[in-house]
Amino acid sequence: MNKRNPSFSDAWWDGFLQESRHLSNPVVFKGALDDGCVASFRQAVLELLATRNRLRERRYGLRVYTEGRLLSRDEMAKFYDRSPLPGETLEAWGERVFPGTSYGIILNSGEKFHHQLSRDVALMLAPLFQKIGLPRDGVQFSIFIGNYDKTPLGIHQDNRGENVIHFHLGPGAKTMYLWDAELYDRLTTDHGITKRDFPALKPYARVFHFEAGDLFFMPEGTFHIGEQNQLSIGLTVWQYTHTNQALAENLHNYLLKQLNCPPDEAIVHDPSPPHDTRALDAILAKRRLPKEFQGLDYDQLLRLAYLDLRYSLASNAGYRTPPSPREARENLAPSDWVQADTPYRIITRETMPGRMAVYVRGNKLEMNHHPGLIAILERLNLGKPCLAAELLGLLDPSWPAKVGLHFLSELHFWYGIHKLEQLSG
Repeated sequence: MNKRNPSFSDAWWDGFLQESRHLSNPVVFKGALDDGCVASFRQAVLELLATRNRLRERRYGLRVYTEGRLLSRDEMAKFYDRSPLPGETLEAWGERVFPGTSYGIILNSGEKFHHQLSRDVALMLAPLFQKIGLPRDGVQFSIFIGNYDKTPLGIHQDNRGENVIHFHLGPGAKTMYLWDAELYDRLTTDHGITKRDFPALKPYARVFHFEAGDLFFMPEGTFHIGEQNQLSIGLTVWQYTHTNQALAENLHNYLLKQLNCPPDEAIVHDPSPPHDTRALDAILAKRRLPKEFQGLDYDQLLRLAYLDLRYSLASNAGYRTPPSPREARENLAPSDWVQADTPYRIITRETMPGRMAVYVRGNKLEMNHHPGLIAILERLNLGKPCLAAELLGLLDPSWPAKVGLHFLSELHFWYGIHKLEQLSG
């Protein structure tokens, strides 16, 4: 349990499920985060934004608006150069980058870019997921930053199966206006109100006001818009339980990614008659599924893809996006102390006789199956500090130490474990 967030106990989540009518009713929980947690989360978001800006790309989802207008590519290049500085407050950074101008930032996949923030939230959500299970399509952060009047997207409805837990980090307050789908349809058809006409639709909305430290839950299927007149940050945690069709499409995309093939720029005509398929030979020769996937029928392929998805999510506390690996590999020594972070777990699955997949923070590593490696992972998954030399003692005595140290280094590279500097020496 995260000591900074005593609110999120097993009993607290029982109350959450009761008040939200098991994730079907919007509700505000006052004071869910204490002042220390709010301050630490707010600072983490600024650090996350600085990390995100170093990539200098919109990949994973990053949109910036000024006065309601989406910034162009050239304007985004200037934005990347003006990241929050260490120790800089939200107010100071905003005035430096957007002097006298209202702005809004929407950043997706935030769980990928700040390890401590992601772990803190994962620890808070763990008791909830123990009760209801992990969302079938995973969990994702979307972060809203700015002093805009209303959400730049306007009144909108998110995809089916997407509900949100909004941790409000302030400093300013926010008001959400919600319309259930049936009411919104009646208002914009039978009553003739133009879609997204906020002044006309506002009298029919359910209104939820929340301040720094409050938690707001919004179920899937609602039309909504946020309104604020002060600077604030909202850390929103989306639980994805999409339609069966959407899940099937995701699994097909996963299978396509298994066809490991370097890109080419071949654009050719096929002059052969329609019954001749030999032009496909060159394409098929370079596209082969991994051995585990070969020889399976369609149903088996989708089941295996789903199995991989579930193991990946389970190893990453439900987050659908793994963290990027460390910038460099570190050579660990027998005298080093290491520890795995709960609630993450390093889990294994036998793929073929003598082979196994090791899932580390949503990444899949494949290697030979050995009882000693399994024993190391079981020890690490206790979440306690471990001396590397003791972990190496769980391996076959005939193995050289460098084999076990390489295994630990690989887990470290993918953020499965971290090195305890105060104990290592």
